[in-house]
Amino acid sequence: MHTKEKQLAAKLKKGDTAALKEIIDCYTGYIRTVIRNFSRGTLSEQDIDELCSDVFFSLWQHRKTLDVNIGFRSYLSAAARNAVKDRFKSAKPPCEDISKLEIPSGFLVENAADMREMLRCLDKGLSTLPEKESEIFARYYFYGESTPEIARKMNVSESTVRSGLSRTRNKLKEYLTKRGFDHA
Repeated sequence: MHTKEKQLAAKLKKGDTAALKEIIDCYTGYIRTVIRNFSRGTLSEQDIDELCSDVFFSLWQHRKTLDVNIGFRSYLSAAARNAVKDRFKSAKPPCEDISKLEIPSGFLVENAADMREMLRCLDKGLSTLPEKESEIFARYYFYGESTPEIARKMNVSESTVRSGLSRTRNKLKEYLTKRGFDHA
């Protein structure tokens, strides 16, 4: 940790709100990028703002136990990733509300009615998947878990997760194409 960061950390631990403001000013852009990238672009700007605020609020709440030898980037980055994970874990899977599902890239949809129909079709396609494949798919795309994390939690290899995702994407693409949705 640089001397400036150590000074800020020491001030923060004492409850100095000016130090917190300086940290917010310095790291907001970085934290927003971590949240956007870790969520794979699935969060709205409002959600990103909210999570960013949560990260800095958490820093303030835990200021007294802050390790001055850990850099702010590392601490805030971990806090941001955890905030995204918590958001995904607390949210219902999008397949329970098909209006929130995103159209797979490359499919052509001309109007809102076609989009609603495609989302209904995609929801039906997801329900036809074997349980293990649908769980891997949901964990990756709906909850933002990484392939190593999924592999560890499901007690399978990372290559099983990757091949399962690939297989599922192909099945869904085929399912949608057979039902008249053209793939560009």
